[in-house]
Amino acid sequence: MNEIVIDYLSREKRFSVIENNKVTKISIQQPTDQSKVGNIYIGRVVDVKVGMNAAFIDIGEGKNGYLHRDQLPAYIHSHEANKEKLPISKYIQEGNKILVQVKKDETDIKGPLLTAIIELSGELMIYIPDGNYIAVSKKVDQATREKWQTIADTHKKEHEGFIIRTEAVKGNEKEWSGELQLLRESYQEIVQESKNVSHPSIIWKKPLFFEEVLHELVRLKTGTVKADDYEMLNDLQERAKKIPGIRWEYVLHQQKQNIFSVYHIDEEVESALKKIVWLHNGSYIIIEETEAMVVIDVNTGKFTGSQNLQDTVFKTNLLAAEEIGRQISLRNYGGIILVDFIDMKNKHHQQKVIDVLQKQLNKDTKYSRIVGFTELGILQITRKKTKKSLPETIQMACPVCHGKGKVHSAETMAFRLERELWERPFQDHEAVLIEITENVKDIFCGKKNVHLERLEQILHIKINFKIIDNPTPVYYIRQFGTKEEIFAGEISC
Repeated sequence: MNEIVIDYLSREKRFSVIENNKVTKISIQQPTDQSKVGNIYIGRVVDVKVGMNAAFIDIGEGKNGYLHRDQLPAYIHSHEANKEKLPISKYIQEGNKILVQVKKDETDIKGPLLTAIIELSGELMIYIPDGNYIAVSKKVDQATREKWQTIADTHKKEHEGFIIRTEAVKGNEKEWSGELQLLRESYQEIVQESKNVSHPSIIWKKPLFFEEVLHELVRLKTGTVKADDYEMLNDLQERAKKIPGIRWEYVLHQQKQNIFSVYHIDEEVESALKKIVWLHNGSYIIIEETEAMVVIDVNTGKFTGSQNLQDTVFKTNLLAAEEIGRQISLRNYGGIILVDFIDMKNKHHQQKVIDVLQKQLNKDTKYSRIVGFTELGILQITRKKTKKSLPETIQMACPVCHGKGKVHSAETMAFRLERELWERPFQDHEAVLIEITENVKDIFCGKKNVHLERLEQILHIKINFKIIDNPTPVYYIRQFGTKEEIFAGEISC
């Protein structure tokens, strides 16, 4: 039985995937951490740097973006001899309007990295109108890859390109070509919209949260979606109808208690932040995330098993391999991952452990690669990193111990307070007093108190804050009562 639980009512959007009564994925999107990656803009060329073979593009917000010559359709489609020696000025000039997509977000120093080779993601493929190539998921065998290369080639028009996902090869050509047509229509709508815009501005915003949920609907095929927002649930249902081969039931959560609390997913979130994960036989794994990599250590713990030491080690490593695969996906770790299994002398045992881990990673929507064991017995894994891990999203370095520990960030605490207020019964009260650190209050209230005023209007309650000093972000709901009782001697946000 598959379930997808969506907490959409508050500003922080969250969803969880439950497979066979086990939480396998938790995704959190905070409004303070909105990425522009994937967004499409109509831009204007403001500067062409021949020496860099690049141009700087005004996209109407933030810093000017950086666009290299090799990311221009005109360059890719050119058949001129030695075109790599030609300057960017042959293909683009100052003042030109150009459709671009963000590949990498801007930083404090640099503007966003742009491409004019637009990509639109579907559940079965990535459509690249000017890509001019066909690629098939690395997760499928060579024979299947060649079959789908041929199928895609029969549908290809002019300069089109396709990246065919693993889910496509599990289905059929009709389903895939149906999605291709929808993506073609979406692209034409974007092009038409760009023609109607005279100044740099956003044309299309990539629906990252929805896209993640839809990926899971396609991957799992069938199950139940439970969500706390009617409009979002209805929109999701309408979009899912256009995807062939899936069958889901949709249930609106109408209880006052937060949907993640009802289904005990908040407990799973807290567990996913812990360094130690206990296995059911008494052994455990320790997970450490650093800036450079994720390091995982396996320990026998309380498990002594049989009298055969190698048998005990093997059984522990097998259990750990399965759980490590789940934790990598659940915590959304990316980049380099090193696993220190308990030392195995038997090469057959090592391969069995890799097989179990690979089977678990194959359930993941992100591409992972098991490199193998080093001479010191460390298993090396790489996993594509597209956004922050779950702990990075929720936590921050502790200011008290100078980063040696982790505490919940001000953003996490602000959104937790919002959810808690949604759950409270306010029928008998006019106002509430909350003690809070200033950093949490600022995020909770938003610019010019826009979020505070919205929540007060929806909940029919006045909120008063008392600022407190604390080294870490916190809040305490101290008192409910009348406006006179709550605001006596205190100042609102």
